[in-house]
Amino acid sequence: METKSFLEFALTELEKRYPINGIYEPLIDEKTQIAEIENLTKAIKYEQCFFVVNLLKRKLEHVHGISQWLGYPDDTFGFIDYFKIIHPRHRAALNLSAMSAFDTANTPEVTLGFMSPRIVVQLPLLHADGTYVLMKRSLYPFQIDKSGKVLAYLNHFSVIKQYDEQDNLHPEISKSFTTANSAAAELYATENEKNRAKMKILESFNKNEFRILSFLAQKSEASNSEISTALDLSLNSLNKSFNSRILNKARAEFQTEQFDSLKSVVIYLKSEGIF
Repeated sequence: METKSFLEFALTELEKRYPINGIYEPLIDEKTQIAEIENLTKAIKYEQCFFVVNLLKRKLEHVHGISQWLGYPDDTFGFIDYFKIIHPRHRAALNLSAMSAFDTANTPEVTLGFMSPRIVVQLPLLHADGTYVLMKRSLYPFQIDKSGKVLAYLNHFSVIKQYDEQDNLHPEISKSFTTANSAAAELYATENEKNRAKMKILESFNKNEFRILSFLAQKSEASNSEISTALDLSLNSLNKSFNSRILNKARAEFQTEQFDSLKSVVIYLKSEGIF
């Protein structure tokens, strides 16, 4: 899928886990957070950069070092900019890692603390000069709700080397996480595998097909005319091409002929936890 589709998928998943109108009670005080930011800022000169993903606001905060090591202005670098610079080959893996981290962290098996535990992945990011840089990204809880839910993550990056297309990248969990939370580590691996299956399904559909299914997931009774208007798609193309292509792909992917409408496909995808 293209950047926009991955972003739409990520935002849909965030809305399921963190409704914008939800009630949250943050535990970590601002003084503690700022002290951590100040310490990390001192290490930027050692080929490091970082930012905080505020899950409730769907935005990046405390962006430091991106301008120095990736060539993009810190003060304007945002959520969609981050998605854009992830190597297309690894965008799915990032979504998998993020969704697995959210699901694992928000379970009783995990003992959460400020900046603990840590989950690490290697990630190729596009430099402003057009080359890809392989980074080590460490993911830490930065804000936690009284209910034990992570509300913000700090993403810390260290430059490894220039990226090679042959590099085979794997997520890993810190030793402290696996030692202190063995059940959680196993759950993380399980959730990662589940999300990998979800992404495989979603990759069967192109950008507009995914947009149509996403729209129907939110408004199941919408007519083709409503879908056409809302998504700025040709009604004729929707009637003659999109519907049949989506049905054929769904039947082939799930090896069933039972789908008789897009609504039936969406119902199935919802049952699989896609929407």
